[in-house]
Amino acid sequence: MAKKLLPIGTVVVLKESDGRVMISGYLPVTQSRENYAWDYSGFRFPIGYVNDNEVFCFDAEQIDTVIQYGFRDYEADNFIEKIEESMDEIKKQISEGE
Repeated sequence: MAKKLLPIGTVVVLKESDGRVMISGYLPVTQSRENYAWDYSGFRFPIGYVNDNEVFCFDAEQIDTVIQYGFRDYEADNFIEKIEESMDEIKKQISEGE
């Protein structure tokens, strides 16, 4: 079953970390972990994007604390709902290298 995703712009603290991260995307795939889709991508808060080496990819289980929820409206809710509906299948396809 798919997890309940947090909206873009949500600021979190990851486990074993002091810094804050702002969620900027869903299901990123990285070269550092082949055939795996993370739940989220994000940037250090309040700094934001600095360069490609400063993008954090993490899973929901790595979130320790939600500091502030991002903006939600009808469009955002519909988008998140569609991702949640297909998240398990997308992750499965990526893990199988499709």
